[in-house]
Amino acid sequence: MLAFKEHLEEQVRVGKVMQFAAKAHELWRNQHIKDKGDVPRVKKNSDGTEGDINVPFHKLHPDWKKENIAAGHAALAAVKKHPHDMEKAAEHVHNEWMKRNPKAEHNASQHKPYKDLPEDEKEKDRVHVRAMSSLKNK
Repeated sequence: MLAFKEHLEEQVRVGKVMQFAAKAHELWRNQHIKDKGDVPRVKKNSDGTEGDINVPFHKLHPDWKKENIAAGHAALAAVKKHPHDMEKAAEHVHNEWMKRNPKAEHNASQHKPYKDLPEDEKEKDRVHVRAMSSLKNK
């Protein structure tokens, strides 16, 4: 019976992470479209191809789906670890992002401690916390 309960809990967790991945991507797309218009955002994929990430979640290249899913796991861990502290939860999300995304020329300005980020960058991490919190409470 315990194994079945653990299996169900795992299925719920995976479901929340997948919901988060799609929701977070759509939140990002909405902001991208608001800021820059409905224009492509081309990124290199691990297979050497390039692809537009300004597409619905289900059309994303597997690399970018994987990143959104990893962000979902980080957000879920953050809201479990810091359920009543937005800044600590957002800092957790940011630290996990830095682990997944090695410092490079294109992200160097974001590769610093959370406390040193500008407000617009901190807000990206807070968005992840709020998105997961809203799903977790359903």
